[in-house]
Amino acid sequence: MTLYSRTHARRAIFHTVGYRAISQVATPLSYVVLVRGLTEQALGVYSLLYSVIPVVATIASFGLDQVLKRYQPEFLQTGNLSGSRWLLQRVAVARLASSAALIALLLLCWNVVAPLFHLTAHRAEFLLFSLVVLLYFQTLLLQSSLASQMLQRYSVGSAALLALTKLGAYTLLWKSGQFTLRSAILADALAYGATFMFLVVASRVVHAAAPKQMPYRPSAEDKARFRRYAIINHFSDVGSLLLYVQTDNFFIAALMNPIAVGAYAFYARLNEMTANLIPIRLFENVVQPVLFAIPPLEARERLPRYFSLLINLNLIFQLPLIAYTVVYHREIVQLIFAGKFIGYSGLLPLIVALAISENVVSIPVTMIAQYTEKVSIILKSQLFGLYQVVAMLLLIPLLGLYGAAIATGTLHLFRNLYVWWHVRSYARWLNYREALASALMVWTGAIALGFLVKGVLHLSAIWALSSGVLICCAASLLYVRTAALSVTDRDILGRVMHGRESDVLRWLGVLRCASGT
Repeated sequence: MTLYSRTHARRAIFHTVGYRAISQVATPLSYVVLVRGLTEQALGVYSLLYSVIPVVATIASFGLDQVLKRYQPEFLQTGNLSGSRWLLQRVAVARLASSAALIALLLLCWNVVAPLFHLTAHRAEFLLFSLVVLLYFQTLLLQSSLASQMLQRYSVGSAALLALTKLGAYTLLWKSGQFTLRSAILADALAYGATFMFLVVASRVVHAAAPKQMPYRPSAEDKARFRRYAIINHFSDVGSLLLYVQTDNFFIAALMNPIAVGAYAFYARLNEMTANLIPIRLFENVVQPVLFAIPPLEARERLPRYFSLLINLNLIFQLPLIAYTVVYHREIVQLIFAGKFIGYSGLLPLIVALAISENVVSIPVTMIAQYTEKVSIILKSQLFGLYQVVAMLLLIPLLGLYGAAIATGTLHLFRNLYVWWHVRSYARWLNYREALASALMVWTGAIALGFLVKGVLHLSAIWALSSGVLICCAASLLYVRTAALSVTDRDILGRVMHGRESDVLRWLGVLRCASGT
C-alpha cells in the first residue's frame, strides 16, 4: 500500500477532524479569555508583537519551508526515508539560524524601528516574544514533516495540545488576577515549548521505527533543483509580506494608534478563527502531499476535478460565515466578548466577506501553481503588494479601519486572479455556473430570514445568535443538496469516505448523487 493511498488519506482525515475539533473549541475559548483579560492597550501591543511573525516568516524564509513541503513527499513516495530526514534536518537548522539572525537585527535597530509603531517601551516584551517566534517556526516545520508522512495524529494532535495549553495557562492567569501583556507572552512561550517537545519525541519515535538506510547524498541535479525552488520561493515569500493581514497592523499603528490596532486585530482574529473551519484549512496537510504526489501524466485530468472539489467544499463553509456575521455581528461581540470594540462590529462581516478570495481560492490556486512549479508566477503576484501600500495610505485616513479591510481584501482578490489566470488550464472550476446560482438563491434567502426573525421578534443577543445558527444550519443542508456540489465532487468524496461515515454524509445530502451513480 502506497503512503498516499485512499486508505491513508481517509485515516489522516479522521485524525485531522478529531484533533481539529479539540483545537477549534479550545482556540476560541482561549481568545475569549485573552480579550477579556487584557486591556485594550495591551491587546493592541500583543497584536503588534504577533505581527512580527509574518516579518520573520517572509524575510528570513529563504524558501526553506516551501522546499520541505514540496520535496519531502517526493522522497517519501519513492521510499527514500534517509533523504526525507536529510531534508528536514537541513531545513530546520537553516530556519533556526535565519530567524535568530533577523530577530537579533531587529533588537539592534530597536530604537530606530520601535518608535514608528509606538513600541519603544516594550523592548523587554519583544525579547521574551522572540522565544515564541523561534519555537513557532520549528514547530511548523515538524508539523509539516509529520503531515507529509500522513501522521496527522501527531501533526494535528500537536495543534490541539498547543490550544489546550494556551487555554489552561490563560485561564489560570485570569483567575489569579495576573493577566498582563508579559504573562500572556510567557504563557504562549510555555505552550509552544510543550508542543515543540511533543513533536520532537514523536519524530524520533517515527524515525526509530523506520527501516535503516544509507545516508542520503543529494546529486548535483537535486541540489540545483532545491536551490532554484528555494530562491524563487524566498523572493516570493518576501514579496508576500504585505499579503498577511497582520502586516496591516503596522500601517494602522503608524497612521493611528495601538488601540486601533487592537480593534482591527480583534476582528481579523475572529475571521481567522472562523476561517479555520474551511475544509482546505482543516485538511491542507492532507491534501497538499496527496496532490503533489499526482503523476504528471494524470495531472491535466485530475487537477481540475480536485480544484473544483476544493472550491465547492470551501464555499459550503465560507458562505454561512458571511451570512451569519452580516446579520449578527453586533450580538457576537456583545455576548461573547463583553462588548469590547463593539463600535467597530461592522468590520466583522466586511472582513469575512472580503476574505472569500483568500479563504476559498488562494490555497487551491497556489497548490496548482506549486505543483506545476510555476512559482515564478506566485513571485510576480506579490507585486500587488505595491497596490496595498498605496491603498492603505489613501484609505486609512479616509475610512479608518474599514479602509484597511478594503485594501487588504481587494489585494487578495487581484493577486489570486493573477495567479489563477496563469494556471487556468489546470485550475478550472468545472461547475461554477451551477454553484454560483445555488449560492445566490440559498444564502440571500438565509440573510433575509435572519434579519426578519431578529427584527420581528426583538430577540436578546443569545436568542438571536441561537436562531441564526438554526437558520444557517437549515440553509446549509439545503445548499449541499443543490448543484453546488457536482456529481464528480460527490464521486470523489464517496471513494474516500467509504466507511460508516458515508451513511452520515448521505443523510446530510453530500453523497446523495454519488449513491445512484
